[in-house]
Amino acid sequence: MRFRGCLTAAAAALLLGSAAVPHSFASRASATRAGTGQAGREAAEGVQGSRLRVAVLPFTLRGAPPEAGPAVAEALAAVLPRRGLELVDRAAVVERLRSGRLRDTALLTRREMAELAAALGADRLLLGAVYRFDGGEAPAVSLSGRLIDPSRLGVEAMAFTVVEGRRLLGPLGTGGPVTRERTLAVAARRFAVALVPTRAGLPALERDDLLKNSLFAPAPAAFISPRLPARGVGSVIVLPFRNNTPHPAAGQAAADLTSWSLLASSRITLFDAGDATRRLLERGWRTGMPVGRAEVVSLGLDPAADAILMGSVERWEEGAAERPPEIAFSMRLLDARSGDILWAAEHERRGDQARILYEAGNVRLAEALMARAACEALEPLVRALVAGGAASEPQSIPPARGEVGQ
Repeated sequence: MRFRGCLTAAAAALLLGSAAVPHSFASRASATRAGTGQAGREAAEGVQGSRLRVAVLPFTLRGAPPEAGPAVAEALAAVLPRRGLELVDRAAVVERLRSGRLRDTALLTRREMAELAAALGADRLLLGAVYRFDGGEAPAVSLSGRLIDPSRLGVEAMAFTVVEGRRLLGPLGTGGPVTRERTLAVAARRFAVALVPTRAGLPALERDDLLKNSLFAPAPAAFISPRLPARGVGSVIVLPFRNNTPHPAAGQAAADLTSWSLLASSRITLFDAGDATRRLLERGWRTGMPVGRAEVVSLGLDPAADAILMGSVERWEEGAAERPPEIAFSMRLLDARSGDILWAAEHERRGDQARILYEAGNVRLAEALMARAACEALEPLVRALVAGGAASEPQSIPPARGEVGQ
């Protein structure tokens, strides 16, 4: 089925251009999910038909400039109510975070989330990150967000979108000028549609779009433990990746986009990483450092996730006029109770490896490339989970970049 989706999307890209389908997706972290983005739609309808009240927390900046935070908040405040969500006043959210001394929303614990939601009268919290907020002659905006039920820290829906201003131009460059503000407005609308789709579902936003030309890209090296099917993996926590690159936010951005890809690829429940990350930091762990078996077992996670996914980023190079972006990373999935390796993969990708003709299939931004590569790397794991079994002849574990999980 994925093969057919790849060919269909590739044909659409050739006929309509690579801007025809945005890189947006919403997915539900529940084994009872009925379809793409349904969780966001159900969330918008709320309990017993009432509108869901959502507190939008300040988005974390992953390489974006400081002005991106207020600009994205204002753009989302303009579009999310149109998707049926009732938003908590932004000033009240900021004041509550300040009074509670909650500076880093990426490290909120389950208790802090529950207290914050109760104080604000919110049914759900929306957290996210901004990766790009470029202006000038080549405006571009990219962001991701996750809708969280504070009572259980389950990620109900997640969306990721990246918009390049040049792709908003019509034939022969018509439809301009394209400014950063216009690019942000388009990104916000696509984000809202992906997070909370209509009853008709998402308008042609499929995970296969990110994999549409992966037939032309190198396959990731992967290992699947023969113990995986017996133990089962129903829920996962994704820790920030170790960053071995000059890009200051590569590790955290890779973890965000891997989380999105995991939800987009499977029915695995994703728990927020705030609790686990906070506990590790309290023990002297630094973000992205290797986590050994003993540390994993001693975390005593609540909620009790089945597995922890961690990784490292070895290369994160932004593209230039004549040079495509490049990334390289590795991932490992560890059993949260024993610390055993259940799955591992490493992958590297260049933005022009999926090009078919001219710009069709080209990926020009590193975060879009990471989202696509993460889907590709997770594919063997997803196939094993869907089939209910691992490979009959497991391969050797690939060398772990940065000794993640050792």
